[in-house]
Amino acid sequence: MSGQHAKPAPAEGRRSGWLRALGVTLGLLALGLVALVGGVAFGSFVPWGQGSQQAVASMATPSAEKTPSARPTPSPSPTPTATVEPVPAPSDSAVPEPVFSPLPDRPDEQIVVAYGDPAVVSSVYPSQVNETYGVGIVIRIEFGYPVSDRMKEMLERTAVVETSQPIGPAAWSWPDDYTMAYRPKDFWPARTDVKVKFDWVNNGLADVDPEVKFYVGRSQVLSIKYSTQMGKLKRDGVLIRNVPVSLGKAGWATGSGVKAIMERYEVKRMINPGLYDVNVPYSLRLTPSGEFLHAAPWNEYNLGYNPTSHGCTNVSYVDGQWFYENALEGDPVVTTGTGVDIDWYEGPGAMFNIPWEQWLANSRNLP
Repeated sequence: MSGQHAKPAPAEGRRSGWLRALGVTLGLLALGLVALVGGVAFGSFVPWGQGSQQAVASMATPSAEKTPSARPTPSPSPTPTATVEPVPAPSDSAVPEPVFSPLPDRPDEQIVVAYGDPAVVSSVYPSQVNETYGVGIVIRIEFGYPVSDRMKEMLERTAVVETSQPIGPAAWSWPDDYTMAYRPKDFWPARTDVKVKFDWVNNGLADVDPEVKFYVGRSQVLSIKYSTQMGKLKRDGVLIRNVPVSLGKAGWATGSGVKAIMERYEVKRMINPGLYDVNVPYSLRLTPSGEFLHAAPWNEYNLGYNPTSHGCTNVSYVDGQWFYENALEGDPVVTTGTGVDIDWYEGPGAMFNIPWEQWLANSRNLP
């Protein structure tokens, strides 16, 4: 130590260099602290942990102002719709000035938009425009929240159905407050062009004017009796095929009533946990809840004799392939005698199960 003190010049140089380095370091640390504090204060810097949490939260939970609240589903549906809550009807003392609009088909009459936001259309069926469908098709408009009786009448009156030939008695109806549907009393006549002219947006009644335009092709109806486990297929009223079937066994009843073909699959994997997991050839969906008409080559010895399925309509491999290749979406399948009725919401054709008197009673634009 004394030796080092005996060399004052070099020691002073080292000391001054060390002090300069210390000063620079302290200065940099001070600048960094100022930058950090300034960054947090002004929002230009967010700690990593907090930033990642905010990112996750923004994806999982959008702001309440932009997220509609989910409404209860009135009937089983494969895709429940999240919507805003309806605007309540104002009291008589708060009714705004009515808006009068002429009816397109009756210019001497007028409709009144009384209150609330336009109805929100959540789905339209048929979903394809200018496609060919079977005679069991039903026009169906689903809304995002319940529609008032006053609005129902106005929506019906500004949705005019045009057809290329007479279709007999037909009407709009409301099976529930979310669903507006149109059908003839009986199935559609074959080879009919159908178009609906909506005038909703112009009158402030709904957020969109749906596009509904389709062609009803040949008539093809499969009628099945539980008592005989046999089906009869008629095309344009003429019997063209006898179809042995096996319907649902005890505890797995097939639904009775009108159903209509919704989808078709060359091969469809069907799973019922603990019972089966099988790839089924030539499968045609009849209900959203899972009834199919499908080939069952493993069960052909029961076709025409015994009900042994888990609710589906089993047919032979040959018949399954024939239906796959020749059916249209909307072709009716009418099953009788199983003891369990199909519900009206079970697919596009099931609304034909609503008695005609009840259908008319739920219409809001009839005299």
